[in-house]
Amino acid sequence: MKKIYVLLLVVILATTAMVSIVSAADTVKIAYLTPSLDVPFWRYVKFGVENEMTKLVPGAEVTTYDSKNDASTQLANAQDAITKRVDAIVISPTDSASIVAVLSIAEEAGIPVVICDIGADSGTYAAFISTNNFDGAKELGEYIATKLEKGSEVAQITLNQARINGVKRKDGFDAGIASNELVDVDFKQMEKVNREEGERFAQDLITAHPEVKALFCHSEDPSMGALSAIESAGRTDVLIAGFDCSPEVVDAIKAGKIAATAAQQPVLMGRYASQAVDKILKGETVEKEIQLGTLLVTKDNINDVYDTLVEVALTEK
Repeated sequence: MKKIYVLLLVVILATTAMVSIVSAADTVKIAYLTPSLDVPFWRYVKFGVENEMTKLVPGAEVTTYDSKNDASTQLANAQDAITKRVDAIVISPTDSASIVAVLSIAEEAGIPVVICDIGADSGTYAAFISTNNFDGAKELGEYIATKLEKGSEVAQITLNQARINGVKRKDGFDAGIASNELVDVDFKQMEKVNREEGERFAQDLITAHPEVKALFCHSEDPSMGALSAIESAGRTDVLIAGFDCSPEVVDAIKAGKIAATAAQQPVLMGRYASQAVDKILKGETVEKEIQLGTLLVTKDNINDVYDTLVEVALTEK
């Protein structure tokens, strides 16, 4: 009887071990490669990716890689994820050119890639979740045009123009301000996309162009930096227009310090990216390109749109 009991125990332990191995092997592993977690926008996307993936696939492992705004770091992160045999990669590129190398090594490894924002110059990917940057910036430009006299000078603090989304924001805003023949006199390209750049470039622009009446800043944290520069210079005649949103930007809009922002929906973008991954892994058809709109946020409508903003754009925990 004792021998039978021992044999039974061995069988049970062996079976348990096999089940554990199978369960571990079946764990869905996703990598999210983000440009920089120092930027609030990417933390909002991260939340959307992670939260939605774990809802769709309980027990899924989502590893987020911070690329520190460096293309070579993002490539190294992709190589690490591929070595660890993730089932899929969600990537927000550091720029549209360098992502091509990431797409290439992922394709060679047979790992599907979903691009979430910014876009790629070329390469193979399963799906692309993006914002209609041109239309969002155009609507913002049209709004600013209604606040200024015909022919007024404006300037931009842009994303790196090596990013497709940065080009579209710049062009869209120019198309919008044309409605009142405003003149875009200059622009400065950001690399780190942080508050310090926004403040420094705003100082440069209002010094070089003392007649400028509005600054369009392509990201939320730099918009706050630009506001600091304008306030320090005592310029109450310069409007700040932004792209994206943050709690600070919301407060500044309520206070009338920022005229308006075109708010993307980063949490929703992250959720859509995870939904695409889930369909891909199930062998289902997924839309190649999904494009979301922006929300024009002003002092006049901030109370009406605030709850929606929190749901689709401002949650990171």
